[in-house]
Formats: sequence, structure tokens, C-alpha cells
Amino acid sequence: MNILRLMRCVRGASILEFAILAPLFIAMLVGLIEFGRAYWIRQTLAEVAFHTARCMAMDTACANQAQSVAFAVARASDYAISITPSAVAPTSGVSCRGQANSHQVTISTPFLSPIASFGFLPESLQVTACFPVFSSGSGT
Repeated sequence: MNILRLMRCVRGASILEFAILAPLFIAMLVGLIEFGRAYWIRQTLAEVAFHTARCMAMDTACANQAQSVAFAVARASDYAISITPSAVAPTSGVSCRGQANSHQVTISTPFLSPIASFGFLPESLQVTACFPVFSSGSGT
């Protein structure tokens, strides 16, 4: 008789369902936040790489490799992204995406995430941007 009564009792069912589903929803929320953060950082690094390549072609502030690297590091820090100078690789006079004689900037940096051990997110982010060298020469 007690067993039948216990089987019909529904008290506590909601807390049990919550205990089963809450970790899944929390994991999904954290995953969405981290995927969004990875996407934002990648897009920001792409913008930094493009503007560094453009600076190499158009401005004397990026006249040599050291100035170009410093420009990229400073531009990334404006967006609160910390990259090391060794993560920036500017090159000039290369063929990039079908455009001959271009400036190319590649930025490669590790992506640190608290859920990186699950294997869903990349361990590093790498972006490449190009800007053509104008025939009139670089500098304004």
C-alpha cells in the first residue's frame, strides 16, 4: 500500500527535473558566451590585421616592420585584446589573395577559455589581411 502511494506522489518532481536539466542549460549558456567571445576576438583581430596592412601601404607610421608590429599591438589594446609582438607577422611585396605586390599581416594568438578542455573551441586564433601596394609608393 505504501509503495503504491509513493508511486502516485508527484511532490519533488519539479526539483528533480530541474536538477537534471540545469547543468545542461548552464553548459549551453557558457558555451554560447565562449563561442561569441571567440568570434568577437577573431573579428577584432581581422580588423587589426587589415588596418595594420593598410597603415603599411598608406602611412609613414608603419614604415618598417617594428613600427607595423607596434601599431598592431596598440590597435589591439584599444579593443582590450592583449597580443604579443611575436604574434604579429607583417610582410611586404607578397601575392595575397590574387593581388600581386601586397602588404600582408598575419596575427596568430592563443585563445584561452575555461571550457577549452572540452574540445569545442579552437586553441588558437589566426587571421590574415592584405592591402595592395600602390604604384605611386607608400606614404602620403
